[in-house]
Amino acid sequence: MNTIDFHKTTTKELLAIKDRVRLLISHWGEDGRYQEAVLKGVIKRFLPERYAIASGFVIQQTNVRGQHKASKQIDIIIYDTNFPVLFKEGDFAIVTADSVQAIIEVKANIKNQGTEKVVRKANEIGQFVYNARTNNEKPLFNGVFSYKGYERLKINNSDAVQNAIRNAEDSINNDVNKDSFKVNHISFNKDKFYKFWNQNDPSDGGYLYDIDDLSFSFLISNLIAHLKSDTVFANNRLWFPVDKNLKSQRI
Repeated sequence: MNTIDFHKTTTKELLAIKDRVRLLISHWGEDGRYQEAVLKGVIKRFLPERYAIASGFVIQQTNVRGQHKASKQIDIIIYDTNFPVLFKEGDFAIVTADSVQAIIEVKANIKNQGTEKVVRKANEIGQFVYNARTNNEKPLFNGVFSYKGYERLKINNSDAVQNAIRNAEDSINNDVNKDSFKVNHISFNKDKFYKFWNQNDPSDGGYLYDIDDLSFSFLISNLIAHLKSDTVFANNRLWFPVDKNLKSQRI
Protein backbone atom coordinates (compact mmCIF):
# COMPACT_ATOMS: atom_id res chain seq x y z
CA MET A 1 0.00 0.00 0.00
CA ASN A 2 1.22 3.51 -0.83
CA THR A 3 1.20 5.95 2.12
CA ILE A 4 2.40 8.82 -0.08
CA ASP A 5 -0.65 8.53 -2.33
CA PHE A 6 -2.87 8.41 0.76
CA HIS A 7 -1.51 11.79 1.94
CA LYS A 8 -1.76 13.27 -1.54
CA THR A 9 -5.50 12.60 -1.48
CA THR A 10 -5.74 15.25 1.27
CA THR A 11 -4.46 17.83 -1.20
CA LYS A 12 -6.77 16.60 -3.95
CA GLU A 13 -9.75 16.67 -1.60
CA LEU A 14 -9.07 20.19 -0.31
CA LEU A 15 -8.66 21.58 -3.82
CA ALA A 16 -11.65 19.66 -5.17
CA ILE A 17 -14.01 20.89 -2.44
CA LYS A 18 -12.68 24.44 -2.83
CA ASP A 19 -13.36 24.33 -6.57
CA ARG A 20 -16.82 22.84 -6.07
CA VAL A 21 -17.76 25.69 -3.73
CA ARG A 22 -16.30 28.27 -6.09
CA LEU A 23 -18.54 27.03 -8.89
CA LEU A 24 -21.52 28.02 -6.74
CA ILE A 25 -20.37 31.46 -5.50
CA SER A 26 -18.74 34.35 -7.34
CA HIS A 27 -16.80 36.06 -4.54
CA TRP A 28 -14.50 33.31 -3.25
CA GLY A 29 -11.57 35.67 -2.75
CA GLU A 30 -13.71 38.10 -0.75
CA ASP A 31 -15.36 35.63 1.58
CA GLY A 32 -12.85 33.67 3.64
CA ARG A 33 -15.50 31.77 5.57
CA TYR A 34 -15.74 29.12 2.88
CA GLN A 35 -11.97 28.70 2.66
CA GLU A 36 -11.83 28.17 6.42
CA ALA A 37 -14.80 25.80 6.41
CA VAL A 38 -13.19 23.52 3.83
CA LEU A 39 -9.94 23.25 5.78
CA LYS A 40 -11.65 22.89 9.15
CA GLY A 41 -13.70 20.00 7.85
CA VAL A 42 -10.60 18.09 6.77
CA ILE A 43 -8.53 18.83 9.89
CA LYS A 44 -11.40 17.78 12.15
CA ARG A 45 -11.19 14.21 10.86
CA PHE A 46 -7.63 13.86 12.14
CA LEU A 47 -8.09 15.46 15.56
CA PRO A 48 -8.13 13.37 18.74
CA GLU A 49 -11.52 13.62 20.47
CA ARG A 50 -9.97 15.74 23.20
CA TYR A 51 -9.60 18.69 20.83
CA ALA A 52 -12.12 20.90 19.06
CA ILE A 53 -11.76 23.22 16.09
CA ALA A 54 -13.48 26.56 15.63
CA SER A 55 -13.17 30.11 14.39
CA GLY A 56 -13.39 32.89 16.93
CA PHE A 57 -11.55 34.85 19.57
CA VAL A 58 -9.24 34.30 22.52
CA ILE A 59 -9.92 36.29 25.69
CA GLN A 60 -7.24 37.53 28.07
CA GLN A 61 -7.99 38.72 31.60
CA THR A 62 -6.50 41.97 32.86
CA ASN A 63 -5.44 43.25 36.27
CA VAL A 64 -8.77 45.08 36.52
CA ARG A 65 -11.60 42.83 37.61
CA GLY A 66 -14.53 43.03 35.22
CA GLN A 67 -12.39 44.01 32.23
CA HIS A 68 -10.68 41.88 29.59
CA LYS A 69 -8.86 41.99 26.26
CA ALA A 70 -9.85 40.11 23.12
CA SER A 71 -7.62 38.92 20.31
CA LYS A 72 -8.22 39.73 16.67
CA GLN A 73 -10.53 37.21 15.04
CA ILE A 74 -8.74 33.93 14.40
CA ASP A 75 -9.58 31.83 11.35
CA ILE A 76 -8.92 28.48 13.03
CA ILE A 77 -8.46 27.74 16.73
CA ILE A 78 -7.69 24.24 18.00
CA TYR A 79 -8.45 24.10 21.70
CA ASP A 80 -8.45 21.50 24.47
CA THR A 81 -11.99 20.51 25.43
CA ASN A 82 -10.84 19.70 28.97
CA PHE A 83 -10.98 23.47 29.55
CA PRO A 84 -14.21 25.43 29.96
CA VAL A 85 -15.46 27.53 27.04
CA LEU A 86 -16.68 31.09 27.49
CA PHE A 87 -18.98 30.95 24.46
CA LYS A 88 -19.70 28.45 21.71
CA GLU A 89 -22.25 28.41 18.92
CA GLY A 90 -21.76 26.00 16.05
CA ASP A 91 -18.17 26.26 14.83
CA PHE A 92 -17.65 29.68 16.44
CA ALA A 93 -16.07 29.86 19.89
CA ILE A 94 -14.64 32.32 22.39
CA VAL A 95 -12.09 30.66 24.65
CA THR A 96 -9.44 31.49 27.22
CA ALA A 97 -5.80 31.27 26.19
CA ASP A 98 -4.98 28.30 28.42
CA SER A 99 -7.10 26.02 26.25
CA VAL A 100 -5.50 27.03 22.95
CA GLN A 101 -3.06 24.58 21.39
CA ALA A 102 -2.91 25.90 17.84
CA ILE A 103 -4.01 28.75 15.60
CA ILE A 104 -4.09 28.89 11.79
CA GLU A 105 -4.65 31.76 9.37
CA VAL A 106 -6.30 30.68 6.11
CA LYS A 107 -5.72 32.51 2.81
CA ALA A 108 -6.78 32.01 -0.79
CA ASN A 109 -3.43 33.28 -2.12
CA ILE A 110 -0.81 34.38 0.41
CA LYS A 111 1.33 36.09 -2.22
CA ASN A 112 -1.51 38.21 -3.57
CA GLN A 113 -2.74 39.03 -0.07
CA GLY A 114 0.72 40.09 1.13
CA THR A 115 2.93 37.50 2.79
CA GLU A 116 4.59 39.92 5.19
CA LYS A 117 1.22 41.36 6.27
CA VAL A 118 -0.31 37.91 6.75
CA VAL A 119 2.62 36.55 8.77
CA ARG A 120 2.89 39.71 10.88
CA LYS A 121 -0.78 39.46 11.87
CA ALA A 122 -0.35 35.78 12.77
CA ASN A 123 2.76 36.58 14.81
CA GLU A 124 0.93 39.23 16.80
CA ILE A 125 -2.04 36.95 17.46
CA GLY A 126 0.38 34.22 18.54
CA GLN A 127 2.05 36.65 20.94
CA PHE A 128 -1.32 37.63 22.42
CA VAL A 129 -2.34 34.01 22.98
CA TYR A 130 1.01 32.79 24.30
CA ASN A 131 1.48 35.65 26.75
CA ALA A 132 -2.06 35.16 28.09
CA ARG A 133 -1.46 31.50 28.98
CA THR A 134 -0.49 30.54 32.52
CA ASN A 135 1.38 27.41 31.41
CA ASN A 136 3.87 27.93 28.61
CA GLU A 137 5.95 24.80 28.85
CA LYS A 138 4.83 23.96 25.33
CA PRO A 139 5.17 26.31 22.33
CA LEU A 140 2.13 27.40 20.36
CA PHE A 141 1.45 25.89 16.95
CA ASN A 142 1.08 28.95 14.72
CA GLY A 143 0.28 28.14 11.11
CA VAL A 144 -0.63 29.86 7.87
CA PHE A 145 -2.44 27.89 5.18
CA SER A 146 -2.68 29.21 1.63
CA TYR A 147 -4.48 27.40 -1.17
CA LYS A 148 -2.33 29.12 -3.77
CA GLY A 149 0.69 31.43 -4.07
CA TYR A 150 4.33 31.25 -5.17
CA GLU A 151 3.73 28.42 -7.64
CA ARG A 152 7.01 29.30 -9.41
CA LEU A 153 9.01 29.62 -6.19
CA LYS A 154 12.37 27.83 -6.19
CA ILE A 155 13.69 26.77 -2.80
CA ASN A 156 17.22 27.85 -3.75
CA ASN A 157 15.98 31.29 -4.83
CA SER A 158 13.56 32.26 -2.09
CA ASP A 159 14.76 35.70 -1.02
CA ALA A 160 11.29 37.24 -1.34
CA VAL A 161 9.77 34.69 1.02
CA GLN A 162 12.69 34.86 3.43
CA ASN A 163 12.54 38.67 3.62
CA ALA A 164 8.77 38.65 4.14
CA ILE A 165 9.05 36.20 7.06
CA ARG A 166 11.91 38.12 8.68
CA ASN A 167 10.33 41.54 8.20
CA ALA A 168 7.09 40.25 9.71
CA GLU A 169 8.93 39.71 13.00
CA ASP A 170 9.64 43.42 13.48
CA SER A 171 6.75 43.89 15.88
CA ILE A 172 7.72 40.93 18.11
CA ASN A 173 11.53 41.14 18.08
CA ASN A 174 11.68 42.53 21.61
CA ASP A 175 9.78 39.56 23.05
CA VAL A 176 12.26 37.01 24.41
CA ASN A 177 9.65 34.27 23.90
CA LYS A 178 9.04 34.98 20.22
CA ASP A 179 10.39 31.62 19.01
CA SER A 180 7.68 29.92 21.06
CA PHE A 181 4.72 31.65 19.43
CA LYS A 182 5.71 33.11 16.04
CA VAL A 183 4.54 31.53 12.79
CA ASN A 184 6.21 28.14 12.60
CA HIS A 185 4.35 26.38 9.78
CA ILE A 186 3.29 27.73 6.37
CA SER A 187 1.72 25.99 3.39
CA PHE A 188 2.43 28.44 0.57
CA ASN A 189 0.64 26.17 -1.90
CA LYS A 190 0.21 22.43 -2.41
CA ASP A 191 3.94 21.94 -3.05
CA LYS A 192 5.88 24.44 -0.92
CA PHE A 193 6.03 24.10 2.86
CA TYR A 194 7.84 26.12 5.52
CA LYS A 195 8.70 24.96 9.03
CA PHE A 196 10.51 26.75 11.83
CA TRP A 197 12.44 24.29 13.98
CA ASN A 198 12.87 25.56 17.53
CA GLN A 199 14.98 23.02 19.37
CA ASN A 200 17.85 25.16 20.70
CA ASP A 201 20.31 23.80 18.15
CA PRO A 202 22.52 25.96 15.87
CA SER A 203 21.32 23.98 12.86
CA ASP A 204 17.67 24.75 13.62
CA GLY A 205 15.73 27.63 12.16
CA GLY A 206 13.38 28.14 9.24
CA TYR A 207 13.43 25.71 6.31
CA LEU A 208 11.58 25.78 3.02
CA TYR A 209 10.62 22.37 1.61
CA ASP A 210 9.66 21.31 -1.89
CA ILE A 211 7.25 18.39 -1.44
CA ASP A 212 4.97 17.86 -4.43
CA ASP A 213 1.28 17.64 -3.48
CA LEU A 214 2.16 17.09 0.20
CA SER A 215 2.39 20.59 1.67
CA PHE A 216 -1.21 20.60 2.91
CA SER A 217 -0.89 17.14 4.39
CA PHE A 218 2.40 18.01 6.10
CA LEU A 219 0.87 21.05 7.78
CA ILE A 220 -1.88 18.82 9.17
CA SER A 221 0.59 16.10 10.19
CA ASN A 222 2.75 18.65 12.00
CA LEU A 223 -0.36 19.95 13.76
CA ILE A 224 -1.25 16.44 14.94
CA ALA A 225 2.38 15.88 16.00
CA HIS A 226 2.15 19.05 18.08
CA LEU A 227 -0.99 17.79 19.79
CA LYS A 228 0.10 14.19 20.26
CA SER A 229 3.83 13.97 19.66
CA ASP A 230 4.44 10.55 21.21
CA THR A 231 2.16 8.54 18.95
CA VAL A 232 3.06 10.53 15.81
CA PHE A 233 6.78 10.06 16.37
CA ALA A 234 6.22 6.37 17.09
CA ASN A 235 4.49 6.16 13.69
CA ASN A 236 6.63 8.77 11.97
CA ARG A 237 6.71 7.15 8.54
CA LEU A 238 2.93 6.99 8.43
CA TRP A 239 2.44 10.70 9.15
CA PHE A 240 5.49 11.88 7.17
CA PRO A 241 5.89 9.45 4.24
CA VAL A 242 8.78 11.31 2.56
CA ASP A 243 11.97 12.82 3.94
CA LYS A 244 11.52 16.60 3.68
CA ASN A 245 15.30 17.07 3.81
CA LEU A 246 15.64 15.67 0.29
CA LYS A 247 14.49 19.00 -1.15
CA SER A 248 14.99 21.67 1.49
CA GLN A 249 16.70 25.01 1.95
CA ARG A 250 17.34 26.93 5.15
CA ILE A 251 15.93 30.42 4.87
